[in-house]
Amino acid sequence: MRFRRMVEEGGAYMDMASELAVGDLLEIVRNHRYGVEYQPIVALHSGDTVGYEALARFYSEEGRSIPPDAVFKLIHDSPLMLFQVEFEIKQLQIRMAPKDELLFLNVDPDAFVAFGVESSENPLVQLIMQREASAVVEIIENTDVTHSRYSESMAEAFSQAGIRLALDDLGAADSVVAFPVLIQVDFLKLDRHWLRRCDDRNWYIMAQSLITFAHETGKQVVVEGVETEADLETASHLGADFVQGFLFKERFISRRHQDRRRPSTLDRQCTQSH
Repeated sequence: MRFRRMVEEGGAYMDMASELAVGDLLEIVRNHRYGVEYQPIVALHSGDTVGYEALARFYSEEGRSIPPDAVFKLIHDSPLMLFQVEFEIKQLQIRMAPKDELLFLNVDPDAFVAFGVESSENPLVQLIMQREASAVVEIIENTDVTHSRYSESMAEAFSQAGIRLALDDLGAADSVVAFPVLIQVDFLKLDRHWLRRCDDRNWYIMAQSLITFAHETGKQVVVEGVETEADLETASHLGADFVQGFLFKERFISRRHQDRRRPSTLDRQCTQSH
């Protein structure tokens, strides 16, 4: 959800994305100018918040919001920096999260494989195990076969550690479904485009079939991108369990990292290993 959501819903960010230079990126990372937005996962039957998805946010020295997609696209050119930022963001998201509720965490498959350990010994797995009882790792749907293999490897590692999984952005236009991951996960998160396509009978039946498959295999379904009461009604008619989106914006929680340069757990691990 990370890249697509910011491109589609973050119109105010678009001009800034092309302006982010490597020097600006290094300043953000060096000073940990990170934040988190927790978006609620809402139960359809009761309207209660049962959990949150933690989304990364970044800020300039002046406090200006930096588009997450611009940051992540730049750091994908540097596997070590990608892993460092992903690790530090996950530390922040876990530390600042509301207690007790489910915590949905996006983990980038490229960051996972960048460390070179594709098992439950991967530091990202070890970190998220701190919230094992309530953590749900979101597997981002793939755009090519290589990323499909990465997702399968990552799903297996987190599953072996006893951490629940969700398949994110299911049905997005440029995604590839890895069927082993589809079968393995505990939650399906239907991309927002399903709500726009459900006027078409074929798409509506396909969405219902996916939800039926989920329920018959012990999974639960979250419909993303719910912005209106009409969207909420559509999700209910489809038989989803949970919804997420800007209809519930008043429940969003924004938190920002305040410390400047403080060594992270990853920094200390790297220092001790040299």
